[in-house]
Amino acid sequence: MNTKTIIVTIIIIILISCTNKYKNATILGTQWIMLEIDFNSTNKYTDYFNEVDLDVVFRHGSGETVKVPAFWDGEGVWKVRFAPTLTGIWEYTTFCTDSTNSGLNNKKGKIEVSAYDGNLDIYKRGFIKTLSGKRNFVYNDNTPFFYLGDTHWGMPRELIDNSTVSGYKSHFKHIVDKRVEQGFTVYQSEPIDAKYDLSDGLTDKDLAGFTDLDRRFQYIAQSGLVHANAQLFFASELGANGSKYTLNYLEKLCRYWVARYSSFPVLWTTAQEVDNDFYHGRMINGKDMNPFYDAEKNPWRYVASFIHKYDPYNHPLTAHQEFSSIKGDGTVASSSSFRETPGHTWYAAQWSPQKVSQLDFSIPKDFWNNGQEKPTVNYEGLYDHLWTKEFGARMQGWTAYLNGMFGHGYGAIDIWLYNSTYNMDIETTRDNITITVEDKKTKWNESLEFKSAYQMGYMRKFFETFDWWNLVPIFDDENWFINDSSFYSLSTDKNNLYVAYFYNPDRNTGVLNGLENKKYTIQWFNPIVGKFLAPKDVSIKNNRYEIGEKPDNNDWVLLVKIN
Repeated sequence: MNTKTIIVTIIIIILISCTNKYKNATILGTQWIMLEIDFNSTNKYTDYFNEVDLDVVFRHGSGETVKVPAFWDGEGVWKVRFAPTLTGIWEYTTFCTDSTNSGLNNKKGKIEVSAYDGNLDIYKRGFIKTLSGKRNFVYNDNTPFFYLGDTHWGMPRELIDNSTVSGYKSHFKHIVDKRVEQGFTVYQSEPIDAKYDLSDGLTDKDLAGFTDLDRRFQYIAQSGLVHANAQLFFASELGANGSKYTLNYLEKLCRYWVARYSSFPVLWTTAQEVDNDFYHGRMINGKDMNPFYDAEKNPWRYVASFIHKYDPYNHPLTAHQEFSSIKGDGTVASSSSFRETPGHTWYAAQWSPQKVSQLDFSIPKDFWNNGQEKPTVNYEGLYDHLWTKEFGARMQGWTAYLNGMFGHGYGAIDIWLYNSTYNMDIETTRDNITITVEDKKTKWNESLEFKSAYQMGYMRKFFETFDWWNLVPIFDDENWFINDSSFYSLSTDKNNLYVAYFYNPDRNTGVLNGLENKKYTIQWFNPIVGKFLAPKDVSIKNNRYEIGEKPDNNDWVLLVKIN
């Protein structure tokens, strides 16, 4: 063997060694953060989406196993997205329904996962979950999670590329960044105007639309927000077009959605106002809003069940409700058609409490007493500059949290639905609050800076000064509060702490009952500017405290804590 041959042989050996080393290389990952692994099919298919399924089973050294569906992403490319729930070594094996496909079946690999060392709670503490008998969301480590959502039903409409809109580049990202700054923790979305059409099957022409959603899910996640997202398309798609979506096809679509998005920090909300039946039988101008299905035949219940079936992380799941009503024309916990659906773990209410009178406690009472002790979020109320103004938008947040709804969805004009035409050409008045057509022309870059958005952050900071998750609403129980012509909401942590919100346009309050005959600290909080007034200590006698007047005629919050 001459020198040249020897050199060539050595080079070949080195290349083979390097190639084998590369093939067997350990993938590096971070706990709770999505990583993506590609696989390439060695077989050709006429219909990749329907002809083959791929699952990847991840096994941790501790014995924990996570089975994750993979998704087709064009040509012969399949991808799996996995958010490691534990640090350490994970090994994975692929399982393809076509066992002859050597590119997809029985592929093995290893992942070395390190701990997250950043500042975002969703990765320091882990994905959001619910616990049986617990009325608030918690992180994976059981730390309470404060749900403060911002509404974006038209998320796919919001421009994400570097085109200038109202003086800003990428207005989608700008809004996300600002909401984080203002203290929001949740981004609430619908896939209205998503850039795909699933009515004729999922084909390669739809993939660009999903890639567009990927970028949005990714940015929301890397910003530290939890993404409360609806699945697939707007609720009406399963109405007139319902016959195009067989149960088998719906199941495949739900599996696909889970495969693409379950490895992000998400909450599943199914679809808009589908609980209990997307307004079946409700007449507007002589027409049934939804003649296609009733609560019993609601196809969205299958969607919720399929999402739960394939979700490897058991993310909290609900179905966005119709407007809250106990009169039969809306939905509350007791009338929900999803309450026994597999995987249903929380309620997404749509409640607009009265703002110029004492609210009707019957609606929050229903969720508290009949909600199976699941968390309830006032997921949709009246939006600032569409149906209410600063006061109304602010009032809804306090009212939710003090009436047992440990979560609130805020919304503002041109952000709740970008470039909306809904109700935009008429003046509207609710609770004596008038929104003019000119008000409704306010653009997203202005509404992003509404005072009410910052006031939501003040509210969050207030509640985080104590263990807010221990609050119990007292509703209209005079054993705890005797009202003196005020408009109020009140919660207590036994008799150790009281939080009262007064929103009447005068200074009336009332009398707190049930206190210990001990010293308490009394302090007023201004929800408009986010500031406390000076505290004072009082000695309680006869287990009651006469509050006296509010500091002025605006809405105020009273915090009473035992010393």
